[in-house]
Amino acid sequence: MTEENGSADAGNPEPSAPLEAAPAAAPAAPAQANWLTGVADDGLRAWAEAKGLHNGTVDNTLSSYRNLEKVFGAEKAGMTVLLPGPDADAATMTGFYNRLGRPKESSGYDLPVPPGDDGAMATWAKDVFHEVGLTSKQAHLLSVKWNEKIAGMQTDATQRNTASATEAEATLRKEWGAAYDQKTAGVNAAAGKLGMKEAELAGLRASMGPVAAMKFVDGLASRLGEAVIDNDNIVASRDGNRTPAAAQVEMNRLTLDPQFMEAWLNRHHPAHGWALETKAGLARQIAGEAA
Repeated sequence: MTEENGSADAGNPEPSAPLEAAPAAAPAAPAQANWLTGVADDGLRAWAEAKGLHNGTVDNTLSSYRNLEKVFGAEKAGMTVLLPGPDADAATMTGFYNRLGRPKESSGYDLPVPPGDDGAMATWAKDVFHEVGLTSKQAHLLSVKWNEKIAGMQTDATQRNTASATEAEATLRKEWGAAYDQKTAGVNAAAGKLGMKEAELAGLRASMGPVAAMKFVDGLASRLGEAVIDNDNIVASRDGNRTPAAAQVEMNRLTLDPQFMEAWLNRHHPAHGWALETKAGLARQIAGEAA
């Protein structure tokens, strides 16, 4: 018998399946056209390209413009100011200051003047404010604040002077006692004779202090005959009142005077009443009271 060929699988490999075709590469994106090529103005186109606008789209550019308009829109037209450089000339600075709101002339400022003021300070300030470029509102507010400051300083000074004068009066009343009124009258009379005005007296009080100033003028008064003088010390005023210190000196002198002490101690002495009254008067003056 002859073998029949090949009805059974003889182990021969099957023919290989056809290979799948590789996916085709995606087509390259077309290069973005430079939309600025349509700009007719060469200079404008060059500026835009330098800014990189040709890499964007019209939508990008319009969006940027809209955002810019929100900051510098039509409603803000005329309100923008360009800051001058550090080396700006006078004409540039003048335009800048005027743009901010400075009046064209210094006379355009409306500055408040305190009651009783002659306005000289305000006139000077207007020129200075204009030179440094203050706006009308700034100049007005600065003037108000300045006037308030000066008024406060004047009030404080008045209060200090009043307190100082009160303290000085208390000191001198204690030292001069019953002679205080006569002495102050002598001080005023001496100042008048010397031609001293109130402003000069005030300056004297400010430089020397009120107590020292009063004593100084009082010394002048004594030399002008406003008080009784003994060895350059004021002993008694014209009305007979002594300062406590002078009264004490007189009391000590009389205590060492045998004749006075005899009259004071002997009730039968003809001068006994006078001695009693004299010593009692001195005691009152030592206490600062009138004789």
